[in-house]
Amino acid sequence: MKNIAIHTRLMYAFQRIRKVEVTPETGISKMEFFALQAIGGYQQKTGLSGIYVSELAKTLRIASSQTSRMLKSLEERQLIGRKIDDRDRRNTYVYLTEEGRQVCRETQDSMKRFMKRVLQSMGEERVEELISLCNELADVMEQEAEKPPSREMARR
Repeated sequence: MKNIAIHTRLMYAFQRIRKVEVTPETGISKMEFFALQAIGGYQQKTGLSGIYVSELAKTLRIASSQTSRMLKSLEERQLIGRKIDDRDRRNTYVYLTEEGRQVCRETQDSMKRFMKRVLQSMGEERVEELISLCNELADVMEQEAEKPPSREMARR
């Protein structure tokens, strides 16, 4: 893999990290966990009863059809509830049930324990170096993203 371009190897490494599927003891998927967190966070931040399904799909950056399937599964397990908006009956919002809040907390705890094991395995010094390098990479990426595309790139 050493002879493959460095930018390709970097993107591959990021993809590998993103694809790691950690299934917590609660048995919910990564996307279900993100959904529960988004719903709970929205409720907490806004003080509203729930979040519109369309807003949740936008927040999660997934298609409405995928959001609907996931919400159906979460509802069947009684982790979320749905309610039709009294002001606009065309809209439905979802909210966390007490069971959903509990599963969300348990999943957060499970993920913290997982990351603690990962970080202990890597060692504190290497993790600090990784954090520093990631921040430096993000800084450079932000700077480069602000620049107009070069002529060479524009010709492609």
